[in-house]
Amino acid sequence: MSTATGLLRLGKTEDVWQKYCGFLDLTIEEFMDTQRHLLLEQLELLSDCELGQIMMGARPTSVEEFRRQVPLTTYEDYAPYLVKKREDVLPEAPLFWQRTSGRSAEYRYKWVPVTERLYNEIGTYLVTWAIFSSCRERGDILLRDHDKLLYGMAPPPYPTGALARALHRELVLDVFPPMGKAERMAFQRRMDQGVASAVSEGLDFVFALSSVLVAIGDQISQGMNKANISNYFSNLKALPRVARGLLRSKLARRPLLPRDLWTLKGLASTGTDSQVFRDKIAYYWGRHALETYACAEAGIIAMQTWDYEDMTFVPTIVFLEFIPEEEHLKSKQDPGYQPLTVLLNQVEAGHRYELVFTSLQGGPFVRYRIGDMIKVTALRNGRLNINLPQIAVDARVDGIIDICGFARLTEKAISKAISKSSLSYEGWTARKEVLDGGPVLHLYIELKDHYNPPSDARYAIHRSLKELDHDYAALEDMLHFQPLRVTLLPEGVFQRYMLEQQAAGAASDQLKPPQIDPPDEVINRLLGRG
Repeated sequence: MSTATGLLRLGKTEDVWQKYCGFLDLTIEEFMDTQRHLLLEQLELLSDCELGQIMMGARPTSVEEFRRQVPLTTYEDYAPYLVKKREDVLPEAPLFWQRTSGRSAEYRYKWVPVTERLYNEIGTYLVTWAIFSSCRERGDILLRDHDKLLYGMAPPPYPTGALARALHRELVLDVFPPMGKAERMAFQRRMDQGVASAVSEGLDFVFALSSVLVAIGDQISQGMNKANISNYFSNLKALPRVARGLLRSKLARRPLLPRDLWTLKGLASTGTDSQVFRDKIAYYWGRHALETYACAEAGIIAMQTWDYEDMTFVPTIVFLEFIPEEEHLKSKQDPGYQPLTVLLNQVEAGHRYELVFTSLQGGPFVRYRIGDMIKVTALRNGRLNINLPQIAVDARVDGIIDICGFARLTEKAISKAISKSSLSYEGWTARKEVLDGGPVLHLYIELKDHYNPPSDARYAIHRSLKELDHDYAALEDMLHFQPLRVTLLPEGVFQRYMLEQQAAGAASDQLKPPQIDPPDEVINRLLGRG
């Protein structure tokens, strides 16, 4: 057997490390050789399919020609084909389709085809993820048959559900609830049954969105200290674990937490707000979650190693390019401008780049702008002797406000929700902020009817967003989280801002404040602080 389980049963732990973690030993030159080789294979597939011909034009004969000749793309270029799940235009037949949130109020979902080769490759890196989340040093393998995993993912066709199945193909795991049943359950029932089984049977690994890890922690700290606790005491198998957990929490003079019930081998998370929830996750679970950088369009892109610091790119999922920040800004000011890119062996420590990737393993995306800005924190990890650039995900740059990895809200969606709420307004701007340890959608709005208190405006807009956007509604329905915050601005503030901009000689398209993700300087001016 070539799976992780097969190698582990033969006692070949060194082979396991080499197969799943060996990319950490690559030099930057070897990493780039792997990238170039796989891209040239992918270009052959793309040149023979309709979608590749549309995106590329004439077939490039080299990596350099590819980067020079082929324009950058976004999901809008693929939407006419992928939203309809057109398999006849793809470079390779998909094993299945998965989806993630689309541009709210424009198209509900982004549908993405996943080939069998890509699925297998993702499965390989999921084992890597499990190893890194549990190891203490290079070569340390703590995985065992029938390790117990809490199902904390959204089921297929969401990408995290596909990740769960890919991991399950590589490792023999006891999943709570069992995977087939879990995929058919509503979120709350799935969490209730999963936690109940883990209290009875024990728990080794939890992989989930960072927001879900927090939701489970909230559920245990709030629910198991109240009426639900009797249900666990009635289960004789769970009784010793619950009793020990309650004693630990009582001695610490705090509510019962997941860390009182289990000492995990590994805890791993993904999602845009992993850094926001980092300390709260550590408080609940007794350890930090190992973070990975992933998306529906690519799969796994980069991950932390066992030092829980910055991330390392994986070499075989996508071909990587990077738009330097100054080039990115030029393209924002002039939408017709094609920004220049650099490759991984050309990035500089301390600089920020917009990520661009091309699918490998038969995927459909060509020089694709995912909308993320990354920062290169170092050109190597000296402490772990990893000779590849280290990165952190810095921000979204595509006009989308992503909350908890669930909702992706656009200017159009927020504007539509405000209009649907029947509130009369002069102007608004919105951005993602971190308040009280969590991510929020903070709306700053100047109303015409100033008798509306902030609570009424917030309720009306929140209700409209839930009606318009299924994924926004899921934040409350599944995670019991209402992310909207509303600040009512003084009368005349938008008019005053525009007059000040005009007096300062601003261009006509810069007279109004940005509606999505305005900087602190703009917010301070609207609030009368600057």
